[in-house]
Amino acid sequence: MVEDPKAWTRIARTALKLCHFDPDTGADLDKADHAQEKCQAACYDCLLSYFNQPDHESLDRHCIKDLLQQIMTGTMEPSPVEIPRAEHLAQLKRLCDSGLERQFLDFFDQHNLRLPERAQHYYERFATRPDFSYTGENPAFIYVDGPPHDFPERQVRDTAQTATLRAEGITVIRFHHLTDWESVVAQYPSVFGKLGTAGGGK
Repeated sequence: MVEDPKAWTRIARTALKLCHFDPDTGADLDKADHAQEKCQAACYDCLLSYFNQPDHESLDRHCIKDLLQQIMTGTMEPSPVEIPRAEHLAQLKRLCDSGLERQFLDFFDQHNLRLPERAQHYYERFATRPDFSYTGENPAFIYVDGPPHDFPERQVRDTAQTATLRAEGITVIRFHHLTDWESVVAQYPSVFGKLGTAGGGK
């Protein structure tokens, strides 16, 4: 990703020169300075290479001229990639399956903890739909376990599921409805941030 907006101007200007156009006037220069023959659509001094031979008939330097000129003369500004925390929280709540899950989100918001990135997202590879999840290099699946998870047979399934996911490198964190959630959060500061501190953020 090019973060410097001015860099796009330099890139577009260089690309126009490469394609035998005057970057200042847009005039067709016909060929590279050292070339003997005119370049009609594409040549080995601009778009053609031995690696893209199957595509030679489709390449035409004239097709990209206008776009490159627009990039070179346009104004580009970086756009934020994250939505406000309150809006993200509202989206997560809309996806919740239970009041307990919404209570969980309120708890996180009140303590300024890092909110999950996803809610009720189905991960086909692992055949599971965690209540919430954090993505990235160190993914974490969050399960908010209500009363149905108190039954012995359900606990056996939950234990087996946790073991399987952890074997795949997934951090699995369960918040039981009767557990002290603050104590659970305190065990995973790298996932949630720290209780009562600013900067947990979205």
